[in-house]
Order: sequence, then C-alpha cells, then structure tokens
Amino acid sequence: MNIDQLFMTEPEFETSTLLLRKITLADVDAYYELASDPAVTTFTLWDTHRSFTDSKIFIERLIYKYDVQEAYHWGVIDKNANKLIGRTGFIQWDLTHERTEIGFALSRPYWNQGIITGATRLIIEYGFSHLGFNRIEGRCSDNNAGSARAMEKLGMKMEGILRGQLKIKGEFVDQKMYAILRDDINSVNNRAKS
Repeated sequence: MNIDQLFMTEPEFETSTLLLRKITLADVDAYYELASDPAVTTFTLWDTHRSFTDSKIFIERLIYKYDVQEAYHWGVIDKNANKLIGRTGFIQWDLTHERTEIGFALSRPYWNQGIITGATRLIIEYGFSHLGFNRIEGRCSDNNAGSARAMEKLGMKMEGILRGQLKIKGEFVDQKMYAILRDDINSVNNRAKS
C-alpha cells in the first residue's frame, strides 16, 4: 500500500470534458447548488443543504478527513463551464486489508450522461495501479437505481444486500454492496491483450 503518495502528489485527472481535482473551500457556492437539490440528497447520509454555511461545513469536514488522511475526495469539474458539478473519491479505507470504499454525488442536470462513471473509473484505476488497493467497494440504497447502474458500468459486482445497514433520513435502509478486485481489472486487461 502506498497511500502516502495520494497525499504527497494530490493527483488530478483529466478527460476531454472533465477535470478531477481536490475539493477546496472555493467550491462552496457550486457545492451548495448540488447539495441543496433534494433529488440529489434522497439517498445520501447527509441532509439537503439549506444554506451556504451547510456546504462550507461539509467541505471543511472533507478537508479535515484529507488532513488526517482518512479520505480523499475529488471535485468533478465541467471544463466547458469551469464549474464543480459533483464529487467522487475514496470515502474510507482499511489499509490492513488493502481495501477502500468509493462514494460519489452529481448535480442533477448531469445525470444519465456517464459522467460519474467516467470520473470514478479514473480513480479506481489509480487506486489499483498506484495506491495498491486489492478491493474497492461501493454501497447504495437498495432502491437507488442510478448509483447501482453506475457501479455496474464500472465493472463492480453486486455481492449482496446488507439489510437495514444504514439509517438514512430516519429510516433503516437496505444497502446493495458492490465490489471490484485488482484481479478483476487484470483479467479484463489480459483478455484485451490476447
């Protein structure tokens, strides 16, 4: 495992339309626009943001987790608009067992365009090739079809249902558990070379 590399290099990723970079307090206004939409927060552990202060506190918490090396969140920037439209990242990890969990959120006007899948694919590849993770997990509420579809497009396999695993908005909610292993990626790459 080489998690220190993540914090020493602060990697950025770029496609023709997106830039992935560390989230900062300069993103508060754009993050509020995303997080104040009840459709975006339906399945999240965090409540719909009601003020810019909510978004500032949320980003400060992300920065704190970065400072103590507990998590790393990339802002997903629409290069054409030069605007933060979402986030993706490693929301927690277990270095002993060389695994991490991904989490993401995306502004509603950008849904169903493959954006979060494309952005998250970049960090999954980085997690395996540079950080040394063996397993990358993701969870979503049982009825969150959009997140489930994104993880399936990433090649993650649904491993089961975690019954009543999280309390979201006051109700216990079943979670679908997805995962992809380094060997899954290696198998795909080896087949492509054949």
